[in-house]
Amino acid sequence: MKFQRIFLALAVLSGCVALSNSARGDALNVINTLRTKDCAGHLGKDKKLHSDAKLAAAAKHVDNGLAVRDALKRAGYRADQSAVIHIGGTIDDAALQRMLAKNHCATLTDAGLVEVGVFTTSRSIAMVFAAPFAPPAPADAPQVAKRVLQLVNEARGKPRRCGREQFKAVPPLTLNKQLLGAATAHANDLAKRGVVSHDGADGSTPGDRATRAGYAWKSVGENVAAGQLSAEEVVAGWLSSPGHCVNIMDADFTQMAVAYVINTKQEMGIYWAQAFGRPR
Repeated sequence: MKFQRIFLALAVLSGCVALSNSARGDALNVINTLRTKDCAGHLGKDKKLHSDAKLAAAAKHVDNGLAVRDALKRAGYRADQSAVIHIGGTIDDAALQRMLAKNHCATLTDAGLVEVGVFTTSRSIAMVFAAPFAPPAPADAPQVAKRVLQLVNEARGKPRRCGREQFKAVPPLTLNKQLLGAATAHANDLAKRGVVSHDGADGSTPGDRATRAGYAWKSVGENVAAGQLSAEEVVAGWLSSPGHCVNIMDADFTQMAVAYVINTKQEMGIYWAQAFGRPR
């Protein structure tokens, strides 16, 4: 289960009263110069941050005292990842560059952050950095499922430790349409309720859902997740969680399916269900 990654960096200059006009105009240039050239671990000129009006609105809310999560929500920007730098006091471009280079290169060179909004007043400058919430399109579900299957089978093809349990390499899985029905039904249920659970809204279990989908099973299992935006991210999360990892490495399973449902009205935005089974 993944939550938004939010980092806060606050720098305050006491006893100062004004922000220079040049800093107001050139903050984005200063930021991108550090990001692409001057910071240690810089990313190169093709990785400039793009200015975003909603993030600028969020930066204004941050300057007015809102936490970044609330500021992003009020500005109507749904972020997968975000960070904020808030500086108070008199500062020109050169001083801004020195301060950012000394204290904030890690944020500026975070390749996961791709957009920025800047808000300045005569007393402060607020910068909100983010990566937008960008889930796979519903139409891409077949390709995402194939990629999940590939990653799962790569994991099963090697010995692996899941928590305290050691597993040998096990045979690959295949996709199954009936299990897809079970996974889709549960992902829809999770997205509707905004929860991550193996219990259905009606009290159903993974076995119940597989049976309802027409899957005659000898054994079944299930992984769930929320917030991950790619096949790579969701499988990595499952493999890092002992219980989910055990399901992936279970030699008793021969088939699987995976489904995701997007509901941006819920906190996590995207909800995943992976169904495993061995038919009778």
